[in-house]
Parts: sequence; C-alpha cells; structure tokens
Amino acid sequence: MEVYNGTISSSADGQEEASRQGESTDNNNAYQLLREKILDLHLRPGINLSIRDICDLLNIGRTPVRDALIRLEQEDLVTLLPQRGTRVSKIDLDRVEQERFLRLAVEEEVMKLFMACHTPTDLVELQNNLMEQKAFAETGNGDVRKFLHMDDEFHKIFYRVTDRLFSYQTLNNVGGHFRRIRLLSCREMQNVKEIVAQHEEIILALQTRDTKAMLYVLQKHLFKLDRDKKELIKKYPSLFKRNINEDYVNIPWTDDFFETFQSFM
Repeated sequence: MEVYNGTISSSADGQEEASRQGESTDNNNAYQLLREKILDLHLRPGINLSIRDICDLLNIGRTPVRDALIRLEQEDLVTLLPQRGTRVSKIDLDRVEQERFLRLAVEEEVMKLFMACHTPTDLVELQNNLMEQKAFAETGNGDVRKFLHMDDEFHKIFYRVTDRLFSYQTLNNVGGHFRRIRLLSCREMQNVKEIVAQHEEIILALQTRDTKAMLYVLQKHLFKLDRDKKELIKKYPSLFKRNINEDYVNIPWTDDFFETFQSFM
C-alpha cells in the first residue's frame, strides 16, 4: 500500500489497471489488423480460417483474436462457425447496395455544405490529390490499394472541411462490403481512369460553383459499380455471396490473396 496526498493507493490496483489497458490495446490492434486484412483482400472472401491461422497471420494471442472476430461478425465481415473456425464473408451485393445508399445520402449533404464553405486552399488540396491519382493512372500499374487510399483521401477532404469527420468514420465502419468491391473494380485500369476523370469533373463543378453538376457527377461516381459489378461477378464468381445455403470449401490461404487470386479462378 502507498500513500499519495493523503490517499491510499494500491500498487496492485495500478498493475491491474495497466493490465486491462494492455488487453484493450491488444484487442483493438487485433481488430484493426484483421479488419484491414479483410477489407484490403489479403484474405479471400469465403475462406475458412482457424484461430491458429489468424494468430499466426497477425502474430498475436488467441484472446484478442477472439474478441476481434466477435466485432467483425457484427459488421458481417466474418461468420463464426462452431467447431469449425471462422469464415471470411463473401461480398454480399445486397449489403453493397445498402452501404452505397447510405454513402450517397450522407455525401450529397456533405458536398452541398462543402460547396457553400470551401476556400481556394481546399480546392488546391483536391487538385494535389487528383495529380497523384493521375500519376498512378498514367503508369498503368502499381498497388491499387494505394489508389483506393487516394480515392478515400479525396472524399475525406469534403468531410474534414465541413467538420463531418464523425460521419466519414461512421460510413467507413459499416462499409466493408462496398470497399471490397471497389478494390476489385480498381484492378481494371480503365475503371481507375474513369474514377480519376469523375473526380476531375467534381472539381470543375466546384470551381464554377455548379451544385447541380456536382451532385450529378457524384451520383454517377457512386453508381458506377452497377455496371462494374456485372463484369466482376462474371470474372470472379466465387468471391460473391449467391445464396444463404451456398457451399463453402476449404481453400489454401496466403498472406496476400489479392496479389495471387487470379490463379485460383
């Protein structure tokens, strides 16, 4: 027992609190790492994994992994299978539509706010981001995860300038299926170039303060996947959920499925 300023404090209590904080950090790290592996398609949609597989992949203990899986199941990114491990959810097109609907409803309002309050400095920031996107598109190769990050950062500017980052984070927290199909779409360089062109149209509408044109391009931008998904389903049918009774098979997993998945098709 130790005395500080007339109060009694137990060092054991302090150790317990530190231990709890350490466990909380481990749990959150496991959740963030595993979620990133799923959203960035390091892990194949539909694959079955054991707790041991995941612990080895993340180099982390079983308890934080179990806690992370519970959170990810609530987001419909994994399914916990009694006595059989964990299944990474396939891309659910119904869920994609729900997530896209939410994104459009929120982002339209954010863009209206941005139109009313943006400064020349904000437009310069958008232009700089666009230049990076164009450089990627012109090379015709590279890590499309980086391009998707540029895309996310482009849209994040609107939320930050309008003080709506809470909305941005909330959309990200529930947008896992939408993000995965966006990443698949970006494997086609023509789709990347089309995204860049639409971002350029958005900036032009902002420069001319044409709200109608801006919202039209935003809708075209977010509904682009309606066309893309037909080709993606045809090309990668095993990555998409078809029905609730669908059979799943055990497929060898790699540390980065996205870099190798074409060989599985």
